[in-house]
Amino acid sequence: MTDSAHLMIAASEHDADMLYASGMFVPDPFVAIGIRGVWHGLLSPLEIDRARKQSKLAHVHLDTHWREKAVERGWEPTLAGAAAAFLAERGIRHLQVPGTFPLQYADRLRSWGFELTPAAGSLFPERIVKDENEIRHLARAEYLTRQAMREAERFLADCTVDAKGYLTHPEAGPRIKSAHVRQAIETWLVAHGAMPAHTIVACGREGADPHNVGHGHIRAGRPIIIDIFPRVMASGYWGDMTRTYVKGRAPAEVRRLYDTVKNGQRLGLDMVMAGANGADIHGRITSFFAQQGYVTGLRRGRQVGFFHGTGHGVGLEIHESPRISSRGETLVAGQVVTVEPGLYYPALGGVRLEDMVVVRDGSCQNLTRHPCRLEID
Repeated sequence: MTDSAHLMIAASEHDADMLYASGMFVPDPFVAIGIRGVWHGLLSPLEIDRARKQSKLAHVHLDTHWREKAVERGWEPTLAGAAAAFLAERGIRHLQVPGTFPLQYADRLRSWGFELTPAAGSLFPERIVKDENEIRHLARAEYLTRQAMREAERFLADCTVDAKGYLTHPEAGPRIKSAHVRQAIETWLVAHGAMPAHTIVACGREGADPHNVGHGHIRAGRPIIIDIFPRVMASGYWGDMTRTYVKGRAPAEVRRLYDTVKNGQRLGLDMVMAGANGADIHGRITSFFAQQGYVTGLRRGRQVGFFHGTGHGVGLEIHESPRISSRGETLVAGQVVTVEPGLYYPALGGVRLEDMVVVRDGSCQNLTRHPCRLEID
């Protein structure tokens, strides 16, 4: 008998810890309870049979029974009530919950005499290090990302340039916008089992804002940042990749910006290995950019230079630990991280290059494996 347990109430469709514990997508919240490392699921009649066949949960229970037990104790027949009845029958009153645990559930459980301790992060700190099966899922996600980037390259290659520098596509029409390129990318991804999420196609000045998805026209001679990060629908794992292109001839100042970012990324990739410190990697790239004359800071009220982190973990979430940034986290073999330095100046636009890699002993394994090319004729 134990008097403590882990408790989650969430939809695994949206919650990475719940998906990690259950191994199946459920669109509506359900209850997962971990007792001495053994996970129980309380699921609705709608999901119970599927859970018995598909889930990783050691034990699957019909939540209707536990809702009825909650009513017998004078509690509400809600998900929180079902969880409380299940726990109370086992003499458990102390619960560790995720930091994102819903307040309404926490308040009700406390009112029924349970003690809740929120975790600082994930209930599964082991998620930060991927096993080889997870790495295969991530490699698949990055393969689809790579193919989608090739669709973008083909779309741009099929375009011609009019007298004013606007792009015209033989099927999409004249004066191509970001949305046209994004549609080509995302249509391909959906058709191949991946769900895109706010794919970035940002040209010129729009690209100087790193998370601007892009809305305007695509014009020749200006840098086009394309950042694709789809989630594979079968597994829940994400891909992540960024390239920067110019349609036609790149101006000298854009090419120099691009070459600087490319060399900075190479510095970072060479440093990623087990035992490396994220702050050292980030600092090395930042210093290199400054040595090349690209200093980070405020200019006319806007951030310019390299003002985001070098990379982040990827798994069942698109952004997860560890971070390659000024935080100074130490990398561990088996982690999957991005290396994505960038430089941003409104007058020129932005350049960012991003690969996704596995941290290994002595080096890293690149899952992206896609060439960097600036100009597309």
